[in-house]
Amino acid sequence: MHDAAWVKLLRHIPAHEHSNLMLVTTAGTEIAIQALLRIDPECLALRGRLAGSTDAGRVFFVPYAHIHYFGFQQPLEEAAFHELFANLEPLCAADPSAVLSPPGSAEPASPAFTSPTPLRSPLAIKSAVLEKFRARSASNSGAQNRPTSAEDKTPK
Repeated sequence: MHDAAWVKLLRHIPAHEHSNLMLVTTAGTEIAIQALLRIDPECLALRGRLAGSTDAGRVFFVPYAHIHYFGFQQPLEEAAFHELFANLEPLCAADPSAVLSPPGSAEPASPAFTSPTPLRSPLAIKSAVLEKFRARSASNSGAQNRPTSAEDKTPK
């Protein structure tokens, strides 16, 4: 999701719902949000606590690129969801190609790759390894006679 889409979505959520939000970063850190302090174009400043801790009131600055997802901590009924988000328009409602293609590119790029080579199944790889191991074991078993006692090790 682009930064502008996060900004629009977060600004749309009313302040009385902020304490019901939770955020998960791309590193897997879950933050229970108490309040959204600032919604800047580059990052989000919020007051909250790490999930599983009681250290409330900590302030976090999270770049939008590091937000994996956010959601509601408590169940949200479908009617309440529609009430909150019914009038939220998608960021690119007027021009969907503005987000999908980089500026200055008028035509879609052709795929740079060819059809992938089929991968060998794990079972085929395992069979091949076992076959090599058995062949090596069979060729080595008759070639080396190991001495069984200390007196056999001395040259005669």
